[in-house]
Amino acid sequence: MSFKPWHLAAMEDYGYTDTNTGLINRVARHLAKSPNDTIGADEFRSACIACNVDPDSFTDSDLEQLQRKLNEIT
Repeated sequence: MSFKPWHLAAMEDYGYTDTNTGLINRVARHLAKSPNDTIGADEFRSACIACNVDPDSFTDSDLEQLQRKLNEIT
């Protein structure tokens, strides 16, 4: 199956890819379902584990990208 660029962009946006951005988006979409206004470390780690993402792999830049994505989708 051949994907067009917009297919790949949509898959990454919704976290269906294993690119760095895709993984961040996957966690962001999971966290967006949280009823909490603030996300604590435990909730962040639980979301990462639920999304099959290593929470310890997040850099400061990744966390900033995660925050931007959360702001965009919530």
